[in-house]
Amino acid sequence: MQQVVYEKINENRYNDFLAICKNKDFAPLLLPGKFSENLWGIVALQNNKVVGGWAGILRGDKPLVKYFAKGVWFDSYPIFLDENENLETTKLLINFAKQQAKKEKIILFNFTHWVRQTEDVNFDIPEKNATFLIDLEKNIEFLWKDVDSKQKNIIRKGQKNSVEVITLQKDEALEYLDDFQQLRQTTQSRAVAKNAYSSMLLKSNNFFADIFKNLNSYLFVAKHEEKVAAVALMIQSGTTVYYYSGGSNIEMNKQTGASTFLIWKAIEFAKSLNLSYFDMGGVPVSPDINHPAYGVYTFKKSFGGEYKEYNSGKIIISPIKYKLLNFVLKNRKLLRIISKNE
Repeated sequence: MQQVVYEKINENRYNDFLAICKNKDFAPLLLPGKFSENLWGIVALQNNKVVGGWAGILRGDKPLVKYFAKGVWFDSYPIFLDENENLETTKLLINFAKQQAKKEKIILFNFTHWVRQTEDVNFDIPEKNATFLIDLEKNIEFLWKDVDSKQKNIIRKGQKNSVEVITLQKDEALEYLDDFQQLRQTTQSRAVAKNAYSSMLLKSNNFFADIFKNLNSYLFVAKHEEKVAAVALMIQSGTTVYYYSGGSNIEMNKQTGASTFLIWKAIEFAKSLNLSYFDMGGVPVSPDINHPAYGVYTFKKSFGGEYKEYNSGKIIISPIKYKLLNFVLKNRKLLRIISKNE
């Protein structure tokens, strides 16, 4: 068998890498369908054929900022064709990526909380993330059986109240962008009231418009009497659908059960696509009842998925510049200057 070699990813190689990702359970979540300048990655080649790779989003590559904040955000570990996939090939690819990153003055690799593999990678700053994973290979009757009895009643409430759930993509989803953002922001305000450190990816309209237009995403909108009661953005990557973000009108939700009904309809929809998993999105790692996000944990748990923990964290390429980055992040005045340049 010919030796595996590595090289920096380019447009042609990227397309081959995406083809591998399409058949994986846990592929990178936010990679676009075509190569762009903000991508950074490495491919593994055998007989000049792409047999694996690793790609992420390059951030902080702007004047001033890039000196101490240039990094790559990965949503997965390296991915290989089945016959090439093992811990040793993963480590070799990561080591090559670190060498290349050092040449390009990249400060760190950040493994986001969407990473779903469990390989034993040597992180400089190890972290844990968790989710509830619903097995879509089960029959729909068994998926319903796994749902908590209280949630079943709320789903029935949504049906009784004639809540309508529509599934939108591309331009049709863009028509509901303002509703989506408004409900996310009000939901964020409720979360912050309970936990000042909570975050719900408060990104711009342009960020989400890009997801709607360029990723394999689905916007679910729950309506009652023509008013939007709840929204949820799902992203398909590989053979998994991820619950990425959402929000609701709390009063309408209490009256109609819209949010719970929406999630169940999304699970049914994902099941119809013949995929492997429905990922409920991030939850706290083994929280106790006093955790400020315990309600999020119990809500997502109630749909019957299996609790899973995964390894993530940071690999630091330049420790000195990473210390400088942490200093800047703690200094709000400097942070405002940076945000204008980023």
